[in-house]
Amino acid sequence: MRLPVGRWLIDCDPDTTRRCYAQLPVGTGCSCQQCRNFDAAAGRTFPPEFVRLLDTLGVDPTKPAELCHWCREPSGLYLTGGWFHLVGSIVAGKDLVEWVNNVGLVRFEELVPGLKFGFSSYLALVREVFEGLPLIQLKFETRVPWVLAEPEPED
Repeated sequence: MRLPVGRWLIDCDPDTTRRCYAQLPVGTGCSCQQCRNFDAAAGRTFPPEFVRLLDTLGVDPTKPAELCHWCREPSGLYLTGGWFHLVGSIVAGKDLVEWVNNVGLVRFEELVPGLKFGFSSYLALVREVFEGLPLIQLKFETRVPWVLAEPEPED
């Protein structure tokens, strides 16, 4: 399936991507407080527009490959980034990561306020169920509410 998304034209295989995600447990496998909160906040971590995009691509929003928790913003939400893998390739559009003097510059696009995303051919932390398949990464930045009953971490 060929799909225009932002500045990219993506060739993707949502059925194979879905089959891979069906074999994975929820979450990243990390049990830190922030990751447990992300898992518990499922349904409130991504805006509906991004959830629809993930569904179109065959990606399970509850199973990111990695999460990065940066900070609590003045709004009380936590700025969180991460990525998913999907079966496919970037047909057209500049890679999310641009390398300049051995430094990777990330050039996200905003899907809706509070959610930035982008596609990259640079892969990291690929889970075994995806090995041997043509893959790209879908990176994101989002805001996550604190939903755990335990106290929020201190900055």
